[in-house]
Amino acid sequence: MSTVLWANYLVDGQVTCAESDLYALCKYADKLDKVCRKNGVLPFLDTHDSTDMQFNIGDAELPDGMESTDEIMATDGTWVDAQAALQMLETLLRVVREDQTRFGVLGNAHDDVVAELEESIEFAREAAAKAAKFNFALVM
Repeated sequence: MSTVLWANYLVDGQVTCAESDLYALCKYADKLDKVCRKNGVLPFLDTHDSTDMQFNIGDAELPDGMESTDEIMATDGTWVDAQAALQMLETLLRVVREDQTRFGVLGNAHDDVVAELEESIEFAREAAAKAAKFNFALVM
């Protein structure tokens, strides 16, 4: 079982999830974070929330009355302003395309990273239009 990212946004205590496995963004998160820092935008890793992962790999049980980790993430998770996340994702996409950034040693997942950034940008635009908070949940 691999670890992926899922894009989420938060409005009025309700989490909305894109429920799309973003494998390449997860795999190359450190490299994407370096691109962000070099370009002066919100660090990619600052958008990551580990609430779901903590419950999946740990022994913790959901509190009584809670049905999903989204409820905990909504109140205690890592969230950033959706507009800042959108700016970061758009910058990443621009730089990765312009520089033809290579992702991987043996193969090149450049096209996968670009496709997942494009998908995430669309979701972040929706979130920004709602003045929401945004994150990428680490999901196993």
